[in-house]
Parts: sequence; C-alpha cells; structure tokens
Amino acid sequence: MKHVQNLLLSVAIILVTMTFASAQTESELKRYLEGMRVEVRIDMPATKDGINVYPEREQIIDFNNYGRLIRDNGISIREGDRTMITKIKVKDKHIEFQLGGGGYGTFGDESTPSTYVTPVSKSYREKWLEKNYKFETDDRRRRQMREELYYLRNEREREDYYNRARAAEAAEIAKIRIQEKRLQGGSRFNIRFDRKINADDLTPQALMQVLSQYVYFSEF
Repeated sequence: MKHVQNLLLSVAIILVTMTFASAQTESELKRYLEGMRVEVRIDMPATKDGINVYPEREQIIDFNNYGRLIRDNGISIREGDRTMITKIKVKDKHIEFQLGGGGYGTFGDESTPSTYVTPVSKSYREKWLEKNYKFETDDRRRRQMREELYYLRNEREREDYYNRARAAEAAEIAKIRIQEKRLQGGSRFNIRFDRKINADDLTPQALMQVLSQYVYFSEF
C-alpha cells in the first residue's frame, strides 16, 4: 500500500514539474518576444486565420490556402512593413505568433449584419377586409373594400421595400467599416506541428528559426 502511495506521489510530482516547466518555457517565450518589433518578409492576410506554417513538412506553407486568404480578406501587413509581436500563445500542437493585434475576427470584432428584414405584418384592417370581402354582397361596398385592400397592400409593400433598402445600405456601410478595421487589425503565423509541442519547440531561438524566412528579427 505504501509502495502504491509513493508511486502515486511520484507521478503527481512529475506532472506538476512538467506543467511548471512548460509554463516557465512559455513564459520565457512571451517575455522574450512580446513587444519586439520585427519586419515581415511576406504579405500577411487581414484575418485572424493568419498563415499556417508547418516546420516538419516538406512544404512549409500551403500557398493555395495562403492565396485564398489574401484574396478574400486583403493584406493587413505588407512585405517590408515593421510591426510589433503583440501576443505569443502556446496550444497543444501549435503556437500562435500574433502581429499587430493578431488579425481581425477575434472575439468582440464586428461582423457584417444580415440584410434580411422581417416583412411588415398585415394590419388588423387589412386582415378584416380580406376576411369579409368574400361575404359582402353589395357591389358598391365590395368595390370600396377592394380599393382599400389594394391601397393597404401597396403601403405595406412600400414599407417593406424601404426597410430592405435601409438594411442593405446599413450592411454596405458596415462592410466598408469592417474592411477598414480588418486592414488595421494585424495578422498572425500559426506554427503547427504533427505532434505535441515539447520544451525544445518553445525556445525563442527555435521559434525565430522556424519563421526566419518570413520574419526578420533584428535581434536574431
């Protein structure tokens, strides 16, 4: 029993030590790199999706996907621009290397509103006329009811058209505003591994080496 307790205690100590070491390494990475100004050597897409980098693969970057991101989102940081490393975030199998804010689309960023508008409901009067028109036998009265129905339907349709036009205009203005913010929101590299990250991957030197083709570190 005592042997089992000692074994469990040893495992617990190892796990705590590993967690602490990882936190120390990530903390060192953040302390060394965050706030550093660098020069990018590749146009950066204006989105939080950023550029995926696969250091263990023959093709480090999927340029088909990269081209699509540039086409769909524009360029937030151009080749030759200097910008700041604003955040380093370590996950299970990848490291986020955020530049100039990390890219538009993170939590809290505005999204383009929908242009769908709920149709104007029929008024009580319009419903009443539709219901009672078929029971009216007086020709003059039927004509009056028909004309009033025609007028009420046209008014409702005009209001629908006006509401849709206003919604479309608001969406277009929002789209322009979002695109302006997108181009100022920075971008990121996602360094992705086909395995879990280990301590050797988290040294500043290792990370700068992986990105050396795409980022100029004046201190490297």
